[in-house]
Amino acid sequence: MPYRILCLHGMGVNAAIFASQTAPFRSLLPNDYDFHFIDGPFESESAPGIESFYPNQRYLCWYDTPTTAKVAAAHRHVLSIIDRDGPFEAVMGFSQGAALAASMIIHHQLAHGTETPPLFRAAVFMCSPIPFSHSLEFGIDTRNYFGTPASKPNPARPACPTKVPEYLITDPRYLRGEEALAADKQRKTPPKEDIGQGGVVTGAAEQACAPSLSSSSVLNTYYQMFHHTTDSVRIEIPTAHIYGRKDKWRLHSMDLVKLCDSTQVSVLEHLSGHEVPRDASEDICDIVETVFARGLA
Repeated sequence: MPYRILCLHGMGVNAAIFASQTAPFRSLLPNDYDFHFIDGPFESESAPGIESFYPNQRYLCWYDTPTTAKVAAAHRHVLSIIDRDGPFEAVMGFSQGAALAASMIIHHQLAHGTETPPLFRAAVFMCSPIPFSHSLEFGIDTRNYFGTPASKPNPARPACPTKVPEYLITDPRYLRGEEALAADKQRKTPPKEDIGQGGVVTGAAEQACAPSLSSSSVLNTYYQMFHHTTDSVRIEIPTAHIYGRKDKWRLHSMDLVKLCDSTQVSVLEHLSGHEVPRDASEDICDIVETVFARGLA
């Protein structure tokens, strides 16, 4: 039977787009792998430039901003799919999907240790930002960077670091917190009130799922970013890290490498940006097959 690979798309695309983006290198792989692409649960702005290639689509995400509450909800959503459709031997994610996969793997290790079977036996991270935690026990407190003043210390770790390395501060669009996102929604025409096709949350239903922006809720909003300088945990399965030399998230992807067991890491830096370049298909195929062979054998 083929090995089953769970595939998590990036922010502002969807499962079908991610399947299309990865089709060139997947077509070069042997028939040993069954790739299972799933949709994120929330509607999103389209990823930059994506509408030119994939117009008139539902553009989706796993969360609109990585608060501890929303990262936890994303974990629960994907775990429910694993329970329903799994098991999956490996995971492949792009951008936000890669960061979510890394976060889930790390949290599974933290909860269960390395003596129990891992959540996945291998992982492919493509153009990944640094993952975020759903727990106040881990990571750097990044509230100030997302526009949520850290007026009180992290209650779980009063001495929690609050300084992010400058080289990781890259995209103002990504750093919109709850208040900025709420202001953006108010400036737009109110969407239809329904649950869209495939259970995607839209319109007023989506707003109902979002936390209230009362002063108390803002004060209880946290953003905890995993980082190798703060967290001792390392991903203990074979991992492939694929990123572009021109990608503004390149340094994030390089720091994710440092959150993984250095003896089980394989890295491919292609010459493009935040994408899955068609002209690098053979190289991507090689590294994916190498990591899967190592982890799934």
